[in-house]
Amino acid sequence: VNGKGIERLQAAGVNVSLASGELKKECEELNKRFFTFHTKKRPYVVLKWAQTGDGKIAATNEERLMISNEFSNRLVHKWRSEEAAILVGTNTALLDDPSLTTRSWPGPSPTRLVLDMNLRLPAILQVFDRKVKTIVFNSVKEEDTGNLVYYKIEKDKSTLQQVLDKLYQLNIQSVLVEGGGVLLQSFIDEALWDEARIINNSELIINDGLKAPVLFNAEKTGEENVLTDTIEVFKLANSFPG
Repeated sequence: VNGKGIERLQAAGVNVSLASGELKKECEELNKRFFTFHTKKRPYVVLKWAQTGDGKIAATNEERLMISNEFSNRLVHKWRSEEAAILVGTNTALLDDPSLTTRSWPGPSPTRLVLDMNLRLPAILQVFDRKVKTIVFNSVKEEDTGNLVYYKIEKDKSTLQQVLDKLYQLNIQSVLVEGGGVLLQSFIDEALWDEARIINNSELIINDGLKAPVLFNAEKTGEENVLTDTIEVFKLANSFPG
């Protein structure tokens, strides 16, 4: 309604409360993706990972480690359906070969984003099956073949900022980051995130493995149990909405 919402409601005979700040926090939470997109000029960024009871996100032998239970996995697919895009890095795409779809939930699959600077990922991976639009950020070429698009970014500038700038230009309002530890930690270190969802399996201890990312400047906003898993939700402290 372009700033004329109150006027149009009143003209229609609706009683409108003009109390300053009424339900402000609830409104900001409800519209957090929209507000973040237009105030920060970037998508709303949700970080997600699963970790063991001793703080590991993967085994070191490159075998895929199933940390979260089947119900948490379905919930992750629900999360995917709620965001406009989903992002992984080169190693996650190569080692896990994920499809990044909502096959376990009745909702739309997000646009798939892959960060592959040197284009070393093989074309046989599931993310290149063209069933869902996929964008590859790289330093080699620009190419648009319909459901598979390549965008070139510069190596001597912030990779993540360039990715978010491009997503803003593409009108992509939110992104779920399911990358590995390095990619997730980079978002944290550059304060380019808004929400983090951490799935904890306290019963699984593997000792030797890849360490989970470390959150800082974060406020815990929620927690829930899903059978053997505990899901914690955090937001970036002093960020919008607040």
